[in-house]
Amino acid sequence: MAKLITVFGATVTTYPPVSGIQGGGVATALLEDQDFKVRAVTRNASSDKAKALQAIGAEVVTADLDDPSSLGPALQGAHGVFVVTNYWEYINKEREIKQGKAIADASKAAGVMHVVFSGLENVQKIAGVPCPHYDSKGQIEEYMTSIELPVTFVRYPGYYENYISAHKPQKQEDGTYILGVPMEGAALDYASAADMGPAVRAIFKNRAERLGRTVGFSADKLTIQQHAEILSKHLAPKVFKASDMTADAFAQLGFPGADSLGNMFKFFRLHNPDRSVEVTRQLHPAAKSFDTWVSENKEALLNALD
Repeated sequence: MAKLITVFGATVTTYPPVSGIQGGGVATALLEDQDFKVRAVTRNASSDKAKALQAIGAEVVTADLDDPSSLGPALQGAHGVFVVTNYWEYINKEREIKQGKAIADASKAAGVMHVVFSGLENVQKIAGVPCPHYDSKGQIEEYMTSIELPVTFVRYPGYYENYISAHKPQKQEDGTYILGVPMEGAALDYASAADMGPAVRAIFKNRAERLGRTVGFSADKLTIQQHAEILSKHLAPKVFKASDMTADAFAQLGFPGADSLGNMFKFFRLHNPDRSVEVTRQLHPAAKSFDTWVSENKEALLNALD
């Protein structure tokens, strides 16, 4: 009998496009496997994304993370739940923590057997610098553990797709393009967002092996200069270069969340958080390298460039 998985964040598309990519990718991957049924949770069941999920077999229900009373019905009868919260929707750490705790409490009350939470490290606790969009998820992880929720924590890396959206290469006066990711020469974990849904599906299929563990995803760990070289190779004659900006300078750029992102990049560089290409490929052997992904997405990349 197919197991019902409730998926939160299946349709959200706020900047950066975190929740829709994660939840939608998980829902799609689960629906490709006859062992699972999907209940996709949204605030707007008439949206195009909700209708698209419905068209491929998902049950679509309405609930609001800010209204705990709406969560119980969304979880009724569910074997598992995929949870992603979205700091960037309101840029409000306390609000995100409150939402995460509400889902945790509702999952516990509903008797859900396996929660997969898209979490992150508590950077403030580890590195001593505030990184609200990480710290909030770290605190939600700590709460889920404290109430003995049957949970697996997954930690997504950067997305290759960011080069088409949130971190598009910026054209310079000399015609070259700068990749504005301030890693100061350090390597960074990335993956195609499309490959992470199947990896999460494999975790749901192997509950006993993954319960109580943290899984850091990565399909390729390269420097931003190596990213630039790969983009230059596939998108020639266009030339790409890594930014020489520091994480501290990035934090001072002044847009909402710049300070949090700057401290995130510094955390990546100085603390090398645990993301594993080997484990990711065990879960999803077809996870693409950056070179392969760029080769397959040349048109989309070129269309995104100014």
